[in-house]
Amino acid sequence: MKINKIAIIGLGYVGLPLAVSLSKSFKIYGFDINKDRIKDLKTGFDSTKETTQVDLKRALSNNFKITSDKNELSACNIFIVTVPTP
Repeated sequence: MKINKIAIIGLGYVGLPLAVSLSKSFKIYGFDINKDRIKDLKTGFDSTKETTQVDLKRALSNNFKITSDKNELSACNIFIVTVPTP
């Protein structure tokens, strides 16, 4: 199977660093339902400090797209779910 695009569902303490790292080699769609988090991340600000501003901005300028619109994930052929569990 050819990897075209990878969706990372959940951009918290696991999902965000994973997405930034994978964006060095793959087209990544990062998805989160928290629209405020998406807004902050798109500007390069990570309030949880899971990644540096430099690394986040570099990823965003290359292969990393951040969204809260689930329809944008339709082009992905691999999905990694990184959501909190109780």
